[in-house]
Amino acid sequence: MASFNPHRNSLNFLRLVLALTVVVSHSIALGGFGALNGLNQTGFGQIAVYGFFGISGFLIAGSALRNSPVRYLWQRFLRIFPAFWICLLVTAFAIGIVAWLSHPPIHCGLSCYFNSKSSPYSYVYRDFLLRMNQGSIAGTPPVGIAQGVWNGSTWTLFYEFVCYLILMLLAGAGLLRRRVLTLCLTIGVWAAAAVITLTPALSSHFSLFENDTSMNLIKFTAIFMVGAVIFLYKDRIPDSGWLALICLALFVAGLYLPTGGKQPEYFFTSSGLLAPLVAYPLLWLGIHLPLQRVGARNDYSYGLYIYGFPMTQLLLIWGVAGWGLIPFTILSALLTAPVAILSWWLIEKHALRLKSFSLRTHARPIGIEAE
Repeated sequence: MASFNPHRNSLNFLRLVLALTVVVSHSIALGGFGALNGLNQTGFGQIAVYGFFGISGFLIAGSALRNSPVRYLWQRFLRIFPAFWICLLVTAFAIGIVAWLSHPPIHCGLSCYFNSKSSPYSYVYRDFLLRMNQGSIAGTPPVGIAQGVWNGSTWTLFYEFVCYLILMLLAGAGLLRRRVLTLCLTIGVWAAAAVITLTPALSSHFSLFENDTSMNLIKFTAIFMVGAVIFLYKDRIPDSGWLALICLALFVAGLYLPTGGKQPEYFFTSSGLLAPLVAYPLLWLGIHLPLQRVGARNDYSYGLYIYGFPMTQLLLIWGVAGWGLIPFTILSALLTAPVAILSWWLIEKHALRLKSFSLRTHARPIGIEAE
């Protein structure tokens, strides 16, 4: 992977595709067309999230090595929080109000919306630190399989940021430069996921309903750290289309392993064991696809990811799902796209310009101990 060029690659294009996959996957599920959404109970959106974490681990490892902990954390904060906070405000004080006015309760105006126990104000402050503690606003959204959940995508951002913090701690302790130790830690996390999955007595205590934070942290950290390890060993890992194909084949085969009727999004299942293998094929594509210009200067993937679910919920409230799968899915993407573009030009682009604001720390040379 030594051929990777940080200034000329197609990873931004791939992240745009992954974000669009999440939007489409959620629109299929929310519209009631779930039978078309995934492989062996693993949704396409879930697979796309795996890809996000793998790519992120690769890219963020370089940032953790180059920068001091303060600068690194500042950069990561700017990429996640400003646009997320605006998304909370837009959902609470624009999208939610439109939904309320579209289906107003009898004899109850907007005052009920703002004075509800689950008010737009509580939605913002309870979810302010990435933990989605409140999904509904005054009983909206009122319909569908995700009734009472305005944003079913942003819950992963908490785990993404925790992974950033893990890399910061490893870099600060000097462990990230000792790549053998990082490799051993990554293998340990992946092995822990395997042991829990294959031990029914353990697996029964990790699910959406019990120890969900630990479950998701182990899952996503394993994928994220595999991406980071690929970066650390990029001078030793071959740039091989065959290796990418083998990893992809094993990953897809893993999706068809027995799940015991459980969804990998909510439980440890055998179909999720090989999820970290998705990182290498995506990174290989990022090197070789001739789409370096797509998203190179303007990256709309984050906006698509955080706004796709609420915009699709709005279409569902308006009854657009009744038009059929294809119109509903296409309109979900079309309605989300301009909001994502505005998020980039009005919020994200300006926030990222503050990366070096009042931080007089210097980038550190990337020296990695080989063995």
